[in-house]
Amino acid sequence: MGFPIRRLFVVAVSLFYIYMGVCTVTPILNDSLHSELKGTFSGHAKVFPGRFGVNLDPELYRFVFGLVEIVAGSLIIIGESVWAVYSVWALLGMQAFLCLSLYSQGRAPSVSPTLLL
Repeated sequence: MGFPIRRLFVVAVSLFYIYMGVCTVTPILNDSLHSELKGTFSGHAKVFPGRFGVNLDPELYRFVFGLVEIVAGSLIIIGESVWAVYSVWALLGMQAFLCLSLYSQGRAPSVSPTLLL
């Protein structure tokens, strides 16, 4: 009984990451979320690479981040391979980076909901 529930949870979380990746890249599914993510990623692009003197285009940064979410979510749904494990670690690393970026921008209260997802 535990396996179908576990698999259902894995698929649901993967579909969430695919949805967020698509919303990050394009406004097809949710226009207001896409607009909010555009503004958020302009702040993220200043924090991490900006500390090392690297100027990164927020549009490219957002596109790559969304593409990684789509690919990693898809690989997790496909099956239990080594690529699924790598995808989980990539998504965990991205979430940790987003938390640190929000904290560095002085938006620490908004880190808690990110940790719950």
